[in-house]
Amino acid sequence: MNEIGIAGWLFNRSILRDKTMTQLELPAACKALGVETIELVSSFFPTTNTKYLNELREAIEENGLHLRGIAVDMGDIANADEATRRTDIEGLKQWFHIAKALGSDAIRINSGAADPTDTAAIDRIVAGYRELADEAEHTGVYLLIENHGGASADPKNIQTFLDRVNSPWFKACPDTGNFLDGTWEEGMQIMAPRAHSCHVKVFTYSDDGKQSWTGRDGQTRTYDLKRSLQILKDAGYAGPLCIEAGASDTESNSGRDAIKYVRELVATL
Repeated sequence: MNEIGIAGWLFNRSILRDKTMTQLELPAACKALGVETIELVSSFFPTTNTKYLNELREAIEENGLHLRGIAVDMGDIANADEATRRTDIEGLKQWFHIAKALGSDAIRINSGAADPTDTAAIDRIVAGYRELADEAEHTGVYLLIENHGGASADPKNIQTFLDRVNSPWFKACPDTGNFLDGTWEEGMQIMAPRAHSCHVKVFTYSDDGKQSWTGRDGQTRTYDLKRSLQILKDAGYAGPLCIEAGASDTESNSGRDAIKYVRELVATL
């Protein structure tokens, strides 16, 4: 758990909004921060043709980086429309092959837009993850679930998905800052034992690890990063801590400062 990496979403403003960086430039930007592990994001890909994938793989290799995962932000495996859901699942399967071409260990696929209490949707999600876990085994690329809204907003649903799919190829990617207020500790306890990667969001560089920020709804959110890291350590997590957000003035400074901050917190555990 001592390794710190970069989750590509850290640079989403530069790549998606401001367009001052391309994904091909992302590996060099991450290398400049002193890391050896990165994760990519599907929305960063301008194309998935073989020419681009070869260029991206070469950029990753030239910077001496390891690709831990790709966050896939497409598809809805909870969709009640079976034809649409089938198209989404088949489209999602292609990302296992893209990941394999790039040398990625895993891809993260969301649980979908369903209400956390929709039991019929829960069944569809389980069926979708089972099919995707078979594709994971076929390609040798892990399938990950993240606490990323929709049905996965409730940590108990994440436990349900992991238990009912019950595949060694289906693992977790906890995001320390994504849990609904008041559920972060339960969520980390559920996800840490089966975590393959971890996204870390830093909102303040407090000595005690306590994080506080204002959400999009104007409400104050809180969680304890130091306690989250302790839960990961106690669970025997040996993967990287991938910085996805920091509290500094630029994305690069946020990455650099968050790396230093998280390393200091880990050293106190």
